[in-house]
This record gives sequence, structure tokens and C-alpha cells, in this order.
Amino acid sequence: MPPATPRSSDVSDPSDLSDVPTPPVRPTPPAPSRWLIGFAIWTALALLAVLQNALFYRSIGEPVPWGNLIPVRLADWYTCALFTPLYFWLVRRYPLDEGGWLRVVPVHLGATAVFVVAKYVIYTPIFNLLRPDTRAARTLGEMLAGNFIIENVIFWAVLAVVQAVESFRKLREREVQAAQLAGQLANARLDALAGQLHPHFLFNTLQGISTLLHRDPGAADTMLTRLSDLLRRTLQRGGGHEVTLAEELELLELYLGIMRTRFADRLTVDIGVPGDLRTALVPRFILQPLVENALQHGVERRAGKGHVEIRARRDAGALVLSVRDDGPGSGGKGGHAPAEGVGLSNTRHRLRQLYGDAQRIDLSDRAQGGFEAAIVIPFRPAATGVLSPEPAAR
Repeated sequence: MPPATPRSSDVSDPSDLSDVPTPPVRPTPPAPSRWLIGFAIWTALALLAVLQNALFYRSIGEPVPWGNLIPVRLADWYTCALFTPLYFWLVRRYPLDEGGWLRVVPVHLGATAVFVVAKYVIYTPIFNLLRPDTRAARTLGEMLAGNFIIENVIFWAVLAVVQAVESFRKLREREVQAAQLAGQLANARLDALAGQLHPHFLFNTLQGISTLLHRDPGAADTMLTRLSDLLRRTLQRGGGHEVTLAEELELLELYLGIMRTRFADRLTVDIGVPGDLRTALVPRFILQPLVENALQHGVERRAGKGHVEIRARRDAGALVLSVRDDGPGSGGKGGHAPAEGVGLSNTRHRLRQLYGDAQRIDLSDRAQGGFEAAIVIPFRPAATGVLSPEPAAR
């Protein structure tokens, strides 16, 4: 049977709120691991240089002087590595994506030239110390004359890599900030929806009390007392947008106590929830709008007694919560039913904020008469929880 047109109370529909997807946030590696990665990269470059020199010696038919070649090449590349922190500082202080290329590029080129000279001030005495043949000793001027340009090119490559790393880091920071803002916005929207739902429920309940105030003052006083208990329990729940199904049923029982006073012997409620589902997490105060809808559009609109059923079942990885009544149904038959009011519309938005596309609300007329509203959400049991006694069917 196709879903019927939703019913609602006579409260206007709130403005639509779209869900905000929250991208997954992966933690940034700790600083020691980044330094270790940098050391490994520079070591790999030094070993590649050793391999290149070894191939050269073999190509000219000379033995490879491993004892001298390896420490000289390692010293050559490790003295380059000393300037890596300075390059990170330089890129962060003068990033290429800000301030304009005409101002930043000359700074980078000048800094690179200074770094090359400083590198050879450090490396030249190490090179001479590691060379066993003193006749092969080099002066700083000779080292710069033979390596200045190629060393600048190498340092420019280092600068490009550092710029790429910093750009990626900034992108990740923006992703993290966006995810945090999205989470804060989603929580703010959920809080706003919850703040909207409670007054809606309160006004409807007070309206019901006012109808009994002169006709049955005792019943009205009982309703006020039970309403006070329900509000106190609701406020005591504190933060968090999910509770166990057992806790949700406790709150629902307080609400049903108010409604039983209002409808007297015209209302019977049957709650059937298996014990193994009572630890499942559900949005707080999610059943009350569905039950309220069933009472207003089912029980109130039929002559005689009305019956409401509340059921829970597990369907593979989903939890299905349904509220059924034996009223006149949607009364559609081609007519234009009113738009959703605060109760169902608020419920729909809350589910979308909490579960994205992994949720739905099914509204349909029942074949045997009446109406059914079913909520489908992911089944997630609470980590821990004390089960309350199952409410007796009434």
C-alpha cells in the first residue's frame, strides 16, 4: 500500500533545515614522526648519491672507495638537511600563496643563496676532514665555485617540497575546522529543534488541561502534577541527543499518564518492545510526537474508545519504531491533507541531522483501519546501560 499523505497538528511547519555532512577527520601525525620522516628522506637522497658515485667509479674501472664515499656523501646531504626547519619558517613567514609573487620570490631566492653559502661554510671543513688525501683539500671559494648553482637548484626543489607540505597542512587544518564547525552547527540545530519541540508539546498539553479545568478540576490537577513530573525528568536528563530505548519508554510512560487522565476510559495503549532492543540508542523524546499525532488524529477523531500500539523491532542493521492507531486514517482519498506541523516535521529534521540518509519515516494507512507512523534508524546498542522494568501493556 503506498504511503498516505502525512497528518499533523494545526501548528505551522518550521523552516526547513538541511543536514550538514561531517567529513571524517584524521589526526595529524605527531611532530616526532614528521622529523623521522624528514630524516629518512634526506638519508635516502644521500644513499642515492652514494650509489650514483659508485656507478661512476665502476664505469671508469676504478674500485669504489666505500669507506670514504659513504661518510662524505652523508655529510653533504645532512648539512643540507640542517636548513629544513629554516625553509619551513621561510614558507610560513613568506608563503607563495599570499602577498604576491613579486615580493615573495626574491625573498626566497635570496634566502636560498644565503643557505647555500652557509651550508658550504659548515660542509667544507667536514669534507676536508673526511678526505684522507690532504692534497685534495678544497677551500670555501672552490667549493662554492663548483657547486653554487647546482646547490641552489637542489635547495629550490627543497623549497617547492616544503611549500607543498605546508599547503597540504593548511588544507587539512581547514578541513578539521570545517568539520568542527559542521559538528557545532549540527549540535546547535539539534538543540534548536529540541528547544522547539518541548514548547510545542507543552502548549498542546496545557491546552488539554484547560479543556478539563472547569469540567473536571480533579483530572486537570492530576494532569498538571504529572506534567510537572515529566518536565522535571526531561530537564534532569542533561545534554546528549540520544538515550536508550528503555529511558525513552520511561519518559513516554510519563506522557501517557497525562493522556490517560485526559482521555479517561477512551484510551488504551499497548507497548510491545522486546527486552533485547531496550539498550538500543534512540533520539531523546522521539516517540512522543508520534504518539501525540496518533492521539490527536486517531483517538480524538473516532467515536468511542481508541487504541494505540507502540512497537519496536530489529530489521537487519536497523531499528524500527512504530506507532499505530485505529482512527479514521489520513482521510486522503484524493483530498489535500494539511502540511506537516511541528511534531512530525521536527522529528524528520532531527533524524536527518543525527543519521543523514541512514534513516526514514514511513507514514501509511493501515489495511484494517487506522494509521501507522514508523521510524527507521540504524541499530546501535548502548555500550552500557541499566534496563528499566518493561512497562506493562494497558
